[in-house]
Amino acid sequence: MRRMHTRFYSVLLMVIILLGISAPAALAASQNAVVVGNSYTLESGQILNEDLFILGGNVNLKSGSTINGNVILIGGNVQAAGMITGNIIVLGGTLNLASTFVLNGDLTTAGTAVNRDPGAQINGSINTNQNVPTVILPGQVQIPNLSNNLNPFFKVLGFFLRLFLWALAAMVLAMFIPNHLTRTSQAAITEPLISGGLGLLTVIVVPVVMVLLAITICLIPIALLGLLVLVIAWIFGLISMGYEVGRRISGTSTVVWHPAISAGLGTLLLMAVLSGVEALVPCVGWIPKALVGFVGLGAVLLTQFGMKTYTPTPKLTASNPPEILPPA
Repeated sequence: MRRMHTRFYSVLLMVIILLGISAPAALAASQNAVVVGNSYTLESGQILNEDLFILGGNVNLKSGSTINGNVILIGGNVQAAGMITGNIIVLGGTLNLASTFVLNGDLTTAGTAVNRDPGAQINGSINTNQNVPTVILPGQVQIPNLSNNLNPFFKVLGFFLRLFLWALAAMVLAMFIPNHLTRTSQAAITEPLISGGLGLLTVIVVPVVMVLLAITICLIPIALLGLLVLVIAWIFGLISMGYEVGRRISGTSTVVWHPAISAGLGTLLLMAVLSGVEALVPCVGWIPKALVGFVGLGAVLLTQFGMKTYTPTPKLTASNPPEILPPA
């Protein structure tokens, strides 16, 4: 029986990992082609109708090829002999422009070796290390403006960064208050309907109350404090659910896991699955995350952030009817 449980959780773990890996790919590949440490060739006559993002890869755009989008290169090599209708942004690496190359947009480079044939056409502006566009903030602080074309890279990076922060927060909580997480997760598991209903009601009512308090002006600090508490409770509830996932996985192992490991791994996998489903099925993918959040939030409220054990009201049964006292 234990072997069956082990196989089940092994399959579940593989599904979770695949969802977590495919989520950032879906975020980037939905609107952009991504080349990470690999080689990519666009043959003559081929057309790419999306942005091309290269991270440490080698790209060959042959003569007669067309990219109807932007090209972002970070630490790679590009042999460009075709046409690009958008812009090119290069941060490190090498950019070789052949005589048949045509760029309709702008070329922005920083720390890049650019080898341009005299016949290469660049119809937009050329921004090198010396004249990279900048944004001037108060205090004469200048920040390079690398354009919003780096969004695909930051989406993928942000996805993994959020997973890391969730896991880190879960590990810290499990190191100091593991019993609080246990009480909260147990309330969510034993009473999911009550927890979910309470969480949903809280999400609907509390913002309305916060708005009414903010209208009075003088109670704005209280409204902001209440909103902060609501956000903290939502995060605590999700981490407690992740902690329960980690505990279930650790139960299949013969080695006793530290609560911090269970919380970190469980929260990492839970958020990877929820975020993966949301990225792969955008129209309804937010529903699982919302449902888990409602249950976790309700469990936090039922246990007062895990400070007390939630004990449901005993149900009356036919075999144990209430005692009726005779009239005085």
